Amino acid sequence: MTDLARRRDAAAAIAVEAAALAARMRAAGQGVPSLKGAQNFVTEADTATERFIRARLEQDFPGEAILGEEMGGAPDRAGPLWVLDPIDGTSNFARGSDRWCVSIGLVVDGRAVAGAIARHAPAEIFAAAEGFGATLNGAPIRAAPTTDISRAIIECGWSLRLPIAEFHRMAQGVTTLGAGVRSGGSGALGLVESAAGRIDGYLERHINAWDAAAAIAIAREAGCWTNAFDSGDWLASGNPVGVGAPGIGGHLAALLAG
Repeated sequence: MTDLARRRDAAAAIAVEAAALAARMRAAGQGVPSLKGAQNFVTEADTATERFIRARLEQDFPGEAILGEEMGGAPDRAGPLWVLDPIDGTSNFARGSDRWCVSIGLVVDGRAVAGAIARHAPAEIFAAAEGFGATLNGAPIRAAPTTDISRAIIECGWSLRLPIAEFHRMAQGVTTLGAGVRSGGSGALGLVESAAGRIDGYLERHINAWDAAAAIAIAREAGCWTNAFDSGDWLASGNPVGVGAPGIGGHLAALLAG
């Protein structure tokens, strides 16, 4: 596909508008959560934001397939396929925290090739397209130059689809190597903050496609070590995900494998 940069820019513009919409809805009292499952929150803003993103994508790219967290889609289509999370970090969003984002990724032939992730406050837009590099607010970003795992900060995400003991084991592995560990409640932000070098890696034993499609494309273009997240049945079933400083990639791969 020859127009990846145009699609990246379109995704970025839509993501910024969608984040502003979600923030307005929360300010108007439409951020009260309900539960889809244990610790799996959704708000009125999630659904409205996904509808907005879908309408804009359908306007700009008519007939192209869309897969979203709240409204589903057809994950088996070869592509192009837009994969989106209207609000990643809904539990943070619902509690008034600003650690949430809008994620819009583009998948072609089963591979994540472009994407944009927007925060409302602070106003940040992470974006990338394969072959064009990765940016934050238009400025190039790169993975951290870290080579000593004992000096690293690693974020570990957790999934209810796996026993909580797996998360504990991975976090213990991180600290045993001397690295610091954190968990911030937004996988997409953890992944792109690794791409920007703010932290040294992000690991999660299971994450869904909509949480990480955009972020994995951004991380690769930022020079991160990445696992084979967008492989196999990832669009339908998710996969383990890992990104981080290339100088500690071997350690990250071992920690992810358990």
